[in-house]
Amino acid sequence: MTTPPSGGGTLVQLSELESRTRPLAGTPDEGRAWAALADASALVRAKVPAASLGPPVPPLVVAVVCQAAARVVRNPEGYASESVGEYSYRYDTDGGGGVYLTAAEVKLLRDFAGRGGLQSTRTPYSAGDHPGPDRVPVVYSDGTAGYPFPWWPEGGAGP
Repeated sequence: MTTPPSGGGTLVQLSELESRTRPLAGTPDEGRAWAALADASALVRAKVPAASLGPPVPPLVVAVVCQAAARVVRNPEGYASESVGEYSYRYDTDGGGGVYLTAAEVKLLRDFAGRGGLQSTRTPYSAGDHPGPDRVPVVYSDGTAGYPFPWWPEGGAGP
C-alpha cells in the first residue's frame, strides 16, 4: 500500500513519518502508520481552525502529527514499562496504545492557532430569567436592588 486508505484525510504523508521513524512503505506496519496519521490529523483538526492548516501544512503541524503517529508506530501496544525477570509490563495510562496529543503538543497547537490565554464559560445564571443578557440581580438585605457584584455598600469604605 503506497497511498492512504480510502477517506485517508491525513495532513502528513507517510514519507514524512518515515523520515522521523523508519521505512514503513511495503511493510506490515504500513496500514497502522496510515491509520495513526489519519487519527493524529483528526486530533489536530479538532484543535486548529481549518484555515490555519494550509496548504501547505505548516511545519509545526507536521511535527505534531508525526510525533503523535510515531508513538503508535514505535510502540503499537502502548507499553510504558517492561521487566524480564518474572515478566511484567505496564500500559501507558495516558494514551493506552492509541494516538493521543500530549499536553505540550496541545499547548503548541493552541498557541499556533491563537487559541491560548483567557477563556470564558457561560454559567447557569447567564441563561435564566433576569435583567440583562449576562447579569445576576443583587438584592440587599433591606430588599432594595443593587448593582451586580457589589464589592462594598454604597458610601462604605473601599479597600
